[in-house]
Amino acid sequence: MDNEFRQTRYDLKCKGEEVKSHLLRMKQMEEDLHQTRCDLKHGEDEVEKLIWGISKMEQRQHPSMGEMKGHLYSIRSDLTLKEDQVEKLIWRCDLKHGEDEVEKLIWGSDLERKEKELESLSHSMREMEGQLYSIRSDLEEKEKELKSFKDRVAGDVALSMKTGKTFVSLNSPVSRDRLKEMYEELWMEWRKIKNHLKSNGENPESVKEMIQEKFKEAMVAMEKKKKQIDEVFGVNELSRGSASEKVQQYRQSTCQNLQLVLYHGRKEDADLKTPSSPHESEKPQDVMKSWSSKCYWMGCLMALNNPPLHPDWKNHRRSMDPWDFFPRNLTAASGK
Repeated sequence: MDNEFRQTRYDLKCKGEEVKSHLLRMKQMEEDLHQTRCDLKHGEDEVEKLIWGISKMEQRQHPSMGEMKGHLYSIRSDLTLKEDQVEKLIWRCDLKHGEDEVEKLIWGSDLERKEKELESLSHSMREMEGQLYSIRSDLEEKEKELKSFKDRVAGDVALSMKTGKTFVSLNSPVSRDRLKEMYEELWMEWRKIKNHLKSNGENPESVKEMIQEKFKEAMVAMEKKKKQIDEVFGVNELSRGSASEKVQQYRQSTCQNLQLVLYHGRKEDADLKTPSSPHESEKPQDVMKSWSSKCYWMGCLMALNNPPLHPDWKNHRRSMDPWDFFPRNLTAASGK
């Protein structure tokens, strides 16, 4: 497209030079015509003098000179007529050629205008293509996120349909993903808690045993609650797998409701309102009490998940720091 534009500009420039050349040629022809007219006028004057001389000779010498005079006048008239015809013909030819050149010039100017419009349009199209590419990239990213979301939902739904268990809403504050987020927040708080305990000379092994014991107590307590729920529904360990789908769904729904009760009950538990960053003046005993209560509460929520979740103590990689014992990851083990 750019090569065509450059070629068109070059052709337009050449045509302009041709128009200038024709105009100069027309001017030269006009000057030549003017000179010819002057020469012709001079010739006419000479002819008139000759005629006048011939007329005098005719009167003196021969009567046939009158005919020659008439014939000479006829020749002069024909010559004048031919001159006018030639002049008109030259003028018409030059005028037609000039009109053609002017028309081409006008067409070239219009082409230049169209060229500028096309360049502007091309620039706008390039900008639109850039915006379209950005929109497509964003759309592809959103489609990937949507596909990932659908895959996660489909996996949970498939598991629910296969096991006959109630599907937990993704918006639930006690869903599996939300429990993982809450545990991650708990782990982040632990980094500040351990620094406070370390600065106050606490024993890391005793603190570790206390935390493990709280998660274990929570698991045992929730297993007891689930057995009580089984007794209400008339289900025991041997008959749980053969219970009807509806019974299994209602049983799991009861466990989830118990989760929600424990979750919302946290707001009324004063022991769980301790800030994540303990103040230096706080006693280690008070910090440990609040922290153990929070671990127990978190352990209860994870134990009621289906399947139950528990800190992955077994696969935790410890560093040289003796306080680096709290696992960051969860496992679906029973915790017993």
